[in-house]
Amino acid sequence: MRQFTFPCLLRHRISILSGAGYSRTASRLSFSPLTSTTKPEFSESQISSDSLLNSARTSQWHFIEQLTGKLTPSLVSTTLLSLVKTPDLALNFVNRLDPRSLELPTQCLAIALVSKLSSHKPALQLLNEVVVSKTKRSVSVRDIFNELVLARDQLETKSTILLDLLVRCCCQLKMVDEAIDCFYLMKERGFDPKTETCNCILSLLSRLNLTEKAWVFYADMYRMEIKSNIYTYNIMINVLCKEGKLKKAKAMLAMMECFGVKPNVVTYNTLVQGYSLRGRIEGARMVIKEMKSKGFKPDLQTYNPILSWMCSEGRASEILREMKEMGLVPDSVSYNILIRGCSNKGDLETAFAYRDEMMKEGFAPTFYTYNTLIHGLFMENKIEAAEILIKEIREKGIALDAVTYNILINGYCQHGDAKKAFALHDEMMTDGIEPTQFTYTSLIYVLCRRRKMREADELFENVVGKGMKPDLVMYNALMDGHCSTGNMDRAFSLLKEMDKMTMDPDDVTYNCLMRGLCGEGKFEEARDLMGEMKRRGIRPDHISYNTLISGYSKKGDTKQAFMVRDEMLSLGFNPTLLTYNALLKGLSKNQEGRLAEELLMEMKSEGITPNDSTYCSVVEAMSNFEQDAEKSDN
Repeated sequence: MRQFTFPCLLRHRISILSGAGYSRTASRLSFSPLTSTTKPEFSESQISSDSLLNSARTSQWHFIEQLTGKLTPSLVSTTLLSLVKTPDLALNFVNRLDPRSLELPTQCLAIALVSKLSSHKPALQLLNEVVVSKTKRSVSVRDIFNELVLARDQLETKSTILLDLLVRCCCQLKMVDEAIDCFYLMKERGFDPKTETCNCILSLLSRLNLTEKAWVFYADMYRMEIKSNIYTYNIMINVLCKEGKLKKAKAMLAMMECFGVKPNVVTYNTLVQGYSLRGRIEGARMVIKEMKSKGFKPDLQTYNPILSWMCSEGRASEILREMKEMGLVPDSVSYNILIRGCSNKGDLETAFAYRDEMMKEGFAPTFYTYNTLIHGLFMENKIEAAEILIKEIREKGIALDAVTYNILINGYCQHGDAKKAFALHDEMMTDGIEPTQFTYTSLIYVLCRRRKMREADELFENVVGKGMKPDLVMYNALMDGHCSTGNMDRAFSLLKEMDKMTMDPDDVTYNCLMRGLCGEGKFEEARDLMGEMKRRGIRPDHISYNTLISGYSKKGDTKQAFMVRDEMLSLGFNPTLLTYNALLKGLSKNQEGRLAEELLMEMKSEGITPNDSTYCSVVEAMSNFEQDAEKSDN
């Protein structure tokens, strides 16, 4: 009878329990007592395939671990081929080897063996590691595909699961082009991709909103006579909903039924979400009605999208009542929707009441819950309350995530507190969370607001130096800062940089430049800039016109100011409080009291409530007008 020492017994028991899912990390941890006491040295001549095979079959993994740097690809491959009928041992064997010491053909052979397991998860994990590591070393996915085909031939297997798994792996890594390339390679080599493999590609294209590519791929599936299943149809209905083609989405539902594919709850929920996102609540209700008629019971996934839209319309109670009648109790997603809806409307009292109700019902607030509430508090200028909430999160031992940091940094930046914003940036870095474009845009904004343009430019250059491509919002923030400080040369140089990067400016870009030019009294240049906007296909908005009106009014050129106002009206823009106040300041400057009084009456008739600035300008214009009248009488 074999005698077991304590370490051997422990190793034997662990090997039985571990099975195919044994990890390298677990292996190293489990055998540390043994390897610390026995460290035999082996020469390459002592290593044979038989000894490796015997070690694997008797679970003597410590022996294999000690040899990992000395094993040749040939030796590893020979051992693997001897483990064809025991893929679980093949997985354990591979997990004890240093992946860096294995060449691609050996790795692919190992994956081919492991793919024989009932669960495809281990093979997919190994594939993931190979694709990530090899593509970093300029090995293409096509090369990996070819090696997998060779490994498949070597094992003399008819299954195409290896190649299907490679496509799935590419989809998991969001390698769109590579996944599609593998699909067409399979067809070229005479392999029939599974419908599930096609669904992986379609699902990825849908998630990335690459709807045109999704339709091209779907058409090829049809041409290649690859049958669609319920999941295929659900994905394509979702694609149609994303494109806003709701009638066609319903038509596809009818088509799938004609082909004998019965819809499921997901099919109907996808349609309900499509209608809800477009505000077509009655259409969503019609889908629910049809859903019920087919024997399907609506669930929370059915109602949550409707609840989201109704919250934005202030009609949450209506849909909550309907959900209650259906016997549906709100879940954490429902509560987060309600909290977001109330926060966006500034109704923080109700938002926090929903948070408390959520906790009472046994749902722990998520990061999304806290982030929504913190954002709402900053929007309502309740900084102290936001800080109390952050303290509560920290006391619970919850580490802040990137979104929370960005909300806080942006909140402090919007309120001009650069010191706290940069302190949070430093804390974010210390916690190992990489700042995003949004982080840097907020910091550049606050520096510009504090008129620290040198620091803003330096931060911008640092962002570029890190290899991060600035987006339009970041450029606009920096440009606005330079326009506000009168450095128009730098502002226009940023516009040129954007052109070089083929980044299209927007109305915000030009409004910043126009405001800067008007601030320097260059009204005609600002007017020309509006013309350039139109030539670029950018439609001026009410801010563009108000900027010009305000500029001309400050100059006292009320004639030009009113001409711009008339142009604004002719294009369908309604005057705002800012428009009227700017015009009144011009009339005040020119002592045109009667016109100021008429404009005030017009303003009220348009339903615009005057503010203190309005009345000050009118009073000043009337006062000057009366003084001039008295002088002329005398």
